[in-house]
Amino acid sequence: MDQVLQAYPKDVNFVMKQFPLRQIHPNADPAARASLAAGKQGKFWEMHDELYKNARNLSPETFKGIAEKIGLDAKKFEADMNSDEVKKQVDEELKQGEAASVRGTPSFFINGKVAQNRSVEGFKAQIDEELKKKKGS
Repeated sequence: MDQVLQAYPKDVNFVMKQFPLRQIHPNADPAARASLAAGKQGKFWEMHDELYKNARNLSPETFKGIAEKIGLDAKKFEADMNSDEVKKQVDEELKQGEAASVRGTPSFFINGKVAQNRSVEGFKAQIDEELKKKKGS
């Protein structure tokens, strides 16, 4: 994604949505909430990246350890992670994903269309096609 965003600094916006696969991964929902809670302290991506590094060992202890590692206020993090606001956001983003027919993660959409070729070149080709359409309208 970094390469794509660097190639299109004015034309592409990257939006991350939560889509925890609750039936498959019992810790997916708490991991989604952990990343959103970290985001409330400006550390979404730091938490996100650490969660992926620890994907096989997700537990409440792991979340707390990562929060400490990346310098979060532990009490605020825990309160935010368990807040109704964060739970509601995860549920809403999950519903949005279901409405868009997301089946797994990660999923990528370009201008509302599923990215068919998920290589840098594939993303660029689909983005270029969408930009041509936009200029033609």
